[in-house]
Amino acid sequence: MAAGRDLNPFHFSGPLPPEQMIDRDQEADDLLALALGGHSFRLVGPRRYGKTTLLLRVLEAAEREGMATVLVDLQDVLSMAEIVVRIERAYDRLRGQIRRRIESLLRAWNIGLSLGGGGFTATLQRNPQVDAESVLLRLLELPAALFERDGTASLIVFDEIQDVLAVPGADGKIRRVIQHQAQAATYAFAGSAPGVMEQLFADPRRPLLDQAVPRNLAPLPIPDAADYVAGRFSRTGRDVGSALTPLLEFSRGHPMRSMMLAHYLWERTARGVAADEGTWLAALDQAIDDSAQLMQAIWRALSTNERRVARALAVAATPLYSHDTAAAVGIRRTSIGKALESLTGKADVIAVEGKPRLTDPMFELWLQTRGLTPASGEGGIRTPERG
Repeated sequence: MAAGRDLNPFHFSGPLPPEQMIDRDQEADDLLALALGGHSFRLVGPRRYGKTTLLLRVLEAAEREGMATVLVDLQDVLSMAEIVVRIERAYDRLRGQIRRRIESLLRAWNIGLSLGGGGFTATLQRNPQVDAESVLLRLLELPAALFERDGTASLIVFDEIQDVLAVPGADGKIRRVIQHQAQAATYAFAGSAPGVMEQLFADPRRPLLDQAVPRNLAPLPIPDAADYVAGRFSRTGRDVGSALTPLLEFSRGHPMRSMMLAHYLWERTARGVAADEGTWLAALDQAIDDSAQLMQAIWRALSTNERRVARALAVAATPLYSHDTAAAVGIRRTSIGKALESLTGKADVIAVEGKPRLTDPMFELWLQTRGLTPASGEGGIRTPERG
């Protein structure tokens, strides 16, 4: 890296390092207290809302308290074998004495698991018929075995836990083992789809009933986001200036979008210069261009009625359940509630001051600026203004 090079202080691709997290001090302290007290918890929040960064911070703090800490990414798992591999890889990130103890246990069990090397993936390649379910049940016993061996308690985070529903019976097998580990391990279950998380934890037909204290991740407090953005501009010799207010108003506490827009704004603000409305609009234009493909993918993933309700939330000037709004987007009023419930269950919609609103401000803007006809100012639809 060249000496004196300015580096953009706003990162938005992937989870932030815990030390760069915007605020969330109260949430982190709350979750750490639950973990240290032996209370498992479930954390629900939309994608790109900072769940993983928050949990990494909690894991770091728990590790300093002497706990063994493991983060298991379960996003898009499709089989028992894949769940085994994800958990094994999570343990592979351990270091020091705890890692050596885990390695010793796995060697003693001799079931095809190992830290480093090919691990269970290599075992599957050698023997595709291996009983992954039995291996999973044994692997889930690691925290209890570690506690029995030397009294070390564990904090295990299952990130995107709702995706185990794609694997028949997996949630039941996980519960079968972990429900007996009250002293040995605390579990954190993180998910981005409130509706599916409800199936896992609040539906009596699902096996994880009453297994965790519920917590929801809210948007960032605007004053904290403002201090974070202004502070990082200042420390790099720049002034966020009059661009700060529209940035905050547009991103409305969405963590990832706040960071992305601050990133583009910083790129367009010279050292010793204050950003202004023109700088903000240029940054927003770049964000629109760079996120267009993702917005299209989000749109394609919605059902027809979900698209209609999303469009109404983005551009309707009349109440969502009114005849004018229903007519403008081509949906029956009786179908609005079901589509809205579905969008809310997937966290595409959240409640803002008691009213439904699209979670992602970039998706809202994308809907506002595409596909509107010259007559779109009629029939309960408004054409938005930029800036």
